[in-house]
Amino acid sequence: MDIKTFKEIIFERAKKEGFSDFEIYYSKDENLNIGVYSGEIDKYSVNTTMGVSFRGLYKGKMGYSYTELIDEESIDALLESAKESALSIDNEDKEIIFGERQDYAKLNTYNEELEKVSTEEKISFIKALENRVLNFNEKVETVAGCELEGSTIEYGIMNSKDIELMNRKNFIVSYVVPVIKHEEIRYDGFKFKITQDFKELDIEEFAKEAVEEAMSRVGGESVKSGNYKIALKNDIMAVMLRTFISVFNAENAQKGLSLLKGKEGKVIASSLVNLVDNPHLEGGFASTTFDAEAVATYNKHMIKEGKLSTLLYNLKAADKEGKKSTGNAYKESFASPVGIAPTNCYIEKGKGTFEEVLNHVGEGILITDLEGTHSGANAITGDFSLAAKGFWIKDGKEAEPIEQITVAGNFFKLLEDIEYIGQDLEFTIPMGANFGSPTVVIKSLSIAGK
Repeated sequence: MDIKTFKEIIFERAKKEGFSDFEIYYSKDENLNIGVYSGEIDKYSVNTTMGVSFRGLYKGKMGYSYTELIDEESIDALLESAKESALSIDNEDKEIIFGERQDYAKLNTYNEELEKVSTEEKISFIKALENRVLNFNEKVETVAGCELEGSTIEYGIMNSKDIELMNRKNFIVSYVVPVIKHEEIRYDGFKFKITQDFKELDIEEFAKEAVEEAMSRVGGESVKSGNYKIALKNDIMAVMLRTFISVFNAENAQKGLSLLKGKEGKVIASSLVNLVDNPHLEGGFASTTFDAEAVATYNKHMIKEGKLSTLLYNLKAADKEGKKSTGNAYKESFASPVGIAPTNCYIEKGKGTFEEVLNHVGEGILITDLEGTHSGANAITGDFSLAAKGFWIKDGKEAEPIEQITVAGNFFKLLEDIEYIGQDLEFTIPMGANFGSPTVVIKSLSIAGK
């Protein structure tokens, strides 16, 4: 059954069952995953996941239900489950089915040419990438991982207030993990690429960057514990944003789970910091014209010249404060409740090249790898203590590799202590939202070493 037919039937029955306002949200994910090892395919999977969630106001309360079965037989069970959900709710939070007429931006998030790339071409690419990495130089011992994943995602919202919205996007992600051997010690590298244009996956460049990263680790040692001026590499600062993004969630602030509660309009960061949520970013992998509640999205500064311009709101959180939604309602999947999340969230570029960033530091440490963000960071207090790797910065240039250190500090203090921002904006692997940053310089962070 197609989704529009399903919608017509469930909406008609929902009215008869006593729902006043109601909505369906659907998503369809098609994924191809290919992995190679020693020139042979060792992983191959094709998966399609589709599901529909229903939510509706029943006796003044919002009930939720969902199903992976898009057929007429599932409708009665969906409605009955939503009724039970509504009747079990004991809080007084107001939930809204959105019906306001808005102008939705026009975005091109789907590349038809990408869909024309055959499975054979993808297999040929990933085999060739592994082979090039293995033969890049004599120090490469093996490739610990080499995979490609292609995804096509379609999602949409239809409700009883005549809202009908749909978006589709596609992209390819590939990564490779070379392992080199130097004087009986093994070092690995990691490099990934994400794109909507298959032609952008340059095997030679990909292999070179991956192997050079592994080679750069050779001879790494710890450092003396102390406080150092720190440059956080672009992708590492993006990881920090991703780790602490929940502090910008208005619902968390309302629950007392964010120290940014009541700080909108106040200075919370260095005047150099401009943090953006841009759902209309060209080529952004979280770009969308509407959020999970059908509210039109728009580009906004979360931090403008160090001042907190806004937290992120969905309809429920906004209603509690008499505000408008910022268009940041989010569903992790069709089965998830409506939450709050950014789209393409990044620190705007500064003016310095990477070389100028290092020159500004003079003497310090460049952090290029972090581990333990799930266990070593507290998003409520902002405190973090994370295993790290990087390089010395000496005389304004990248020098010897560093490993076996722990970097510790506080995210809110880190934002205040940013004293220089580069122009090398880069994004991490998207995880629902898409996080990016240029390389930034921090006045001082604590390093635990030897």
